[in-house]
Amino acid sequence: MMLKLRSQLLAISFMLMCMMSCNSVKDESTIVFGELEPEEFSAFLSSSELEVIPLATDEVVIGDFSMARSADNEYFVFSGQEGKVHRFGSSGNFINTIGQIGDGPTEYRSPAGFVVSNDSLVILTYKKGSSLFYYSKQGDFLKSMDFEESSYVSFELTDYGYMFSTGANKVFENKHNLHSRNFKGELISKFYPIIDRAMFSTGANNFGRGENGSLYFEPFNNQVYKVEKDSLIPTHKFDFGDFNLKENAFDSEDPFENYERIMNNGTAFILAYSESENYAYFNIMLQKNPDKPKAFHLLLNKKTGESKLIMSLEETAPAFQFMDGDRLLFLFHEGDMLNLEKGNPGLFGKHQQVIDNIQSDDNPIIVIAKIDF
Repeated sequence: MMLKLRSQLLAISFMLMCMMSCNSVKDESTIVFGELEPEEFSAFLSSSELEVIPLATDEVVIGDFSMARSADNEYFVFSGQEGKVHRFGSSGNFINTIGQIGDGPTEYRSPAGFVVSNDSLVILTYKKGSSLFYYSKQGDFLKSMDFEESSYVSFELTDYGYMFSTGANKVFENKHNLHSRNFKGELISKFYPIIDRAMFSTGANNFGRGENGSLYFEPFNNQVYKVEKDSLIPTHKFDFGDFNLKENAFDSEDPFENYERIMNNGTAFILAYSESENYAYFNIMLQKNPDKPKAFHLLLNKKTGESKLIMSLEETAPAFQFMDGDRLLFLFHEGDMLNLEKGNPGLFGKHQQVIDNIQSDDNPIIVIAKIDF
């Protein structure tokens, strides 16, 4: 009897230990933002092995840009002002321009983003609801594909087709926020039913890239995901403390009231998310009225769980950034690059001659930081 009781107690103890262990693992899977001590952006750069690649200015000068991608040792920069994609080689040499604003059969209006697919480049536009325009990397028009029933705000390439986002609260014909279509344009999956709440629709890009596929994130959601063919797989979750979305965030039927309440209470936005085999990267903004928003770069070592939080500099913030292997790529406006150097003389060390040759009307500059922690 005594032996049986002892065995039961040992079994219960073992179960409790397993439960505590499971709870511990669950807690560790959440990144607690307030526990991270931020370092200055300039300190991060000065401690990193850097590459500085000015994009050539003899053929084209990009006035603004809203997206950049790297593929096959080339860089593709989307100029929002021109509505074109400019292609550069690994050393920053200009190769060619892809796409054209206009009303002709090979032209488009209101481009929203692009992906690089093998030997072609695909641009998402709002010409007829939504349209995809296909070009060769050399800039030759190949074909277009229309989706008249919906206006997609962003999209991403997958192994089986394209994943489209409708933009948070905006309700479309099938009541789902995400759609996947095969390469023929046929709808193959509907994801993530839209929660009907009084809030403005968002037009931000909701996708990131990982070495093993597409990633998804959205406003007012502390959870990010990997996209599978028919599901979203949670990858990382954040606890932003006082900046977590409050339970009463969407109590009003008036979207203006809800937005004002959220901004007054404080909120966090995940603005970018990308992954490599070893690291995950997040661009995060915290905002609370009447304070100015604060932007951060967060790097996560996926194998050790160690995180590095970097505070972005408001006056010299990079406009775009993403992981590429064990390298973090930043895309700077030339003026921000010059301001960064002015405030931190000698920051770029052996690249000083490159920095000294940058002019105020040059193309963007790519800065690559090697990640090793």
